[in-house]
Amino acid sequence: MYSRTIKLSILLIILPAIFGVGFGYALVNYLEIPDVKQLETYRPKSSTRLYADDGTLFSELFVEKRIPIPITEMPTHLRNAFIAIEDVRFYKHFGVDVRGIARATYRNIIHGGITEGASTITQQLARNLYLTHHKSFKRKIEEAVLAIQIERSYSKDEILNMYLNLIYLGEGAHGVEAAAYTYFHKKAKDLSLHESAMLAALTKSPSRLSPFKNQMKALERRNIVLRKMYQADFISKKVYAQALKEPLSLAPFRAYEKKTGYFIEYVKQIFDEYVTDVQEIYTTGLNIRTTINLKMTGLAYDAIEKGIQQYRDRHPATKELPEVALIVIEVKSGDIKVMIGGRNFADSPFNRAVQAKRQPGSSFKPIIYLAALEKGLTPDYMLRDAPISFTNPWTKQVWQPKNYKNEYYGSVTVRKALELSLNTATVRLLEKAGLEDVINMAKRLHINSNFEPNLSLALGTTEIAPLDLACAYAAFARGGVYIPPIAIKNISTIEGEEKYNEETQGEIVVAPEVAASLVDIMKGVIKNGTARSASKMPYFLAGKTGTTDDFRDAWFIGFSPELLCAVWIGYDKKTNLGSKESGSMAALPIWIDFMSKALPSYPNEDFVF
Repeated sequence: MYSRTIKLSILLIILPAIFGVGFGYALVNYLEIPDVKQLETYRPKSSTRLYADDGTLFSELFVEKRIPIPITEMPTHLRNAFIAIEDVRFYKHFGVDVRGIARATYRNIIHGGITEGASTITQQLARNLYLTHHKSFKRKIEEAVLAIQIERSYSKDEILNMYLNLIYLGEGAHGVEAAAYTYFHKKAKDLSLHESAMLAALTKSPSRLSPFKNQMKALERRNIVLRKMYQADFISKKVYAQALKEPLSLAPFRAYEKKTGYFIEYVKQIFDEYVTDVQEIYTTGLNIRTTINLKMTGLAYDAIEKGIQQYRDRHPATKELPEVALIVIEVKSGDIKVMIGGRNFADSPFNRAVQAKRQPGSSFKPIIYLAALEKGLTPDYMLRDAPISFTNPWTKQVWQPKNYKNEYYGSVTVRKALELSLNTATVRLLEKAGLEDVINMAKRLHINSNFEPNLSLALGTTEIAPLDLACAYAAFARGGVYIPPIAIKNISTIEGEEKYNEETQGEIVVAPEVAASLVDIMKGVIKNGTARSASKMPYFLAGKTGTTDDFRDAWFIGFSPELLCAVWIGYDKKTNLGSKESGSMAALPIWIDFMSKALPSYPNEDFVF
């Protein structure tokens, strides 16, 4: 008892002296205190939010993940939770809480160490905005002076609003709105009492107390916040008791990013087409409405997983599984609904749907047939399907294209040649259509590849990005009208100013009757040809398989009047997929699995051009 009395006496003597010396130190050393009026123009770096086609927020791009909101969108219990745990006398002090300092100093002396701090919310705001976190006597004095100046210039609600938008709350989230989404997939205004207390609990140690990492410690700290709120008369005893019973119902950790990583990276790569400063996407706080469909993306990953498991069953001794790219485009709009560039974005962020050019094999053939149809050939035009060879006049090397399984049909129609993907007949058709005209057709379809004018083009030897080929097929499906792939529909600032609104116009590549003729033939690929396993699906469908001679690439690209899906499978090292791993064997099952679940959401009507 005697010892505590001595300590208290010392405290009462030295406390005023501490303040006197501190402020004297500030004056003597002419501390350069920033002008707090700068806060009126201060704009913290804000995260850009990506929304799916149904308005779901699925990702944020940021240097600091922050979504500034006005205090009116913060419920009272959220504000009170932070006040209770951080600065219960917030509305009663002038920026520095002398009573709080006295209490903390006394307790620290009693316990023989630093057990309690006394920084107010205003001091924390001053520190975060203007000062370093280096602990020193000078910094504490600067902090106090700044806090008093801030209080003289701004109302308590303005200060609290700035603080709650600035504070770091773990997992990359700055401010209560970003934290609300990160932990609960909610807006701050929709947070319950116990969820608000959970966010306030993170101020002490955002990393250590993250509920994603340590739910027990996070729950204990949340309950402390609730107790503080009860003790401050912010909540009743009954409400307090009920809140203590609430479990932590957290959002799935980074629920969407795992499956949307390839699409997100694509949006980031094309962003410079929409704004003048690419850095805006990380700092300005934009709202970007995209075209992605989250449900379809989930269905696509499920289909890929099943397809890869089937491949594993066919090749049980394989040590390394192939990669997959899958693209889904809404035909009429050109909107990208799904973009998957590999089996796992976390393991391999390389986007094979966009960045990897691969030989399309027979999936290039429809472009040859389109060029031929435009020249006036009809689906009933007869072609010769038989062995053929060409000798290079300079090297004397002989090239002999062959059909799959070395099967030949003699005289066949154009329709039959495409349905069965006959190589030798297609080579002869390429000669008829003309190499330059076919290459020109590919370029009109915006396929960005280096085409060599030789007959091996008939076998799809020129490497093409899956997205380019998918967009070309989409032009077939919409009657010869090309629409560039659309990933972004609208961009606006957090203040609501519109920076971009998608108004893409289609480009007529070929006459609708020519496109209709090709689509009619491609319907036969599914009904009678290499994609017959899809013929049981009760929809109007057209498409084409693709297989390279050495089984390094397997494709299927197919579409209804409403939806197109392109699937590619192969190894990054361009090694062999295995014997008989054709487009119909490796890629088509994935396509069927996905489309059978996605198409019921669309009208089931035939092609009309």
